[in-house]
Amino acid sequence: MIIKNYETGGFFDEMFMDAEKIRPYYRTFKEKLDRISPKRLKQLQMATDKAQLLMGMTFNVYGDDQGIERILQLDIIPRIISGKEWDQIERGLQQRIEALNLFIDDIYHDQKICKDGVVPQEVIASSTCYLKQCQGLNPPKDRWCHIIGTDLIRGEDGSFYVLEDNLRCPSGVSYLLENREILKGTFPEVFEKLNVRPVYDYPIKLLEMLQFISNHQPATVALLTPGIFNSAYFEHSYLAQQMGIELVEGNDLVVKDDYLYMYTTNGLQRIDVLYRRIDDTFIDPLHFNPDSVLGVPGLFDVYKKGNIALANAPGTGVADDKAVYAYIPKIIKYYLDQEVIIPNVKTYGT
Repeated sequence: MIIKNYETGGFFDEMFMDAEKIRPYYRTFKEKLDRISPKRLKQLQMATDKAQLLMGMTFNVYGDDQGIERILQLDIIPRIISGKEWDQIERGLQQRIEALNLFIDDIYHDQKICKDGVVPQEVIASSTCYLKQCQGLNPPKDRWCHIIGTDLIRGEDGSFYVLEDNLRCPSGVSYLLENREILKGTFPEVFEKLNVRPVYDYPIKLLEMLQFISNHQPATVALLTPGIFNSAYFEHSYLAQQMGIELVEGNDLVVKDDYLYMYTTNGLQRIDVLYRRIDDTFIDPLHFNPDSVLGVPGLFDVYKKGNIALANAPGTGVADDKAVYAYIPKIIKYYLDQEVIIPNVKTYGT
């Protein structure tokens, strides 16, 4: 494949430094790409699209009355990130989530960060994701956020920036896992030569984490889904299957004697951890949205008594509020006394 008169237009190119020079970690893939004809490349792309449909990797678009299930388009030209870059991303994300957990805990207790003038109190009070019902809560293992989906972009200078934080019901990891398997089948020799870090063990680590946060051991875990019409239902069913846990809806559950139970053919079975994939205000109509039919009446009372762990904990949405996002560098400095490793987009170019 010969590229002539290639111009990046001022944007950062993942593969090329310029028209004549390729980035070192892309050389192996570029050599493979040079041996593939445009016709064959198009065939491979079509094959990946078909594979996604056959695997059920689809989502529904809300408001689309055509009832069409769509795939998330997978570009078979992979984004390759060097090990050095990934290590920095990992450190930056760990720093961010540690600070956000401390921030959420502070907000629902003493609000010291507001009293010290770092984050204005009105930013918290005006947030639709701040839940007064969670004031004074102490989640199991003192962890509010267990799973975070951070959106990253790369600037024209090649550095990564955080576009936004997603802490309520982060979604999308199932597509990453399945896309990895598809690409491994498309370019198996490239994966072997590049020594790509694996992601197949994500469901195993996710289950271990969910079991760990329970006050009751061994812990029984279930995944709460809004149902088959939810846009991310594929992911809900996929993760439940991969972890070997039950996939449940609100009407499959009942609160009894301060514990949460699941209806089974053998009677009631206690649940110790609920990986919820519904928003905070829908988990319990008695305490939040009274019109919700997705949650379980009395679930929040069970949670407050420490008889069930919820991931993520109710109230975490306050940390992914767009107004709070602007204060993340200050939040990291306040709680960790560190400079931010991955800056916000708003700081780009300043």
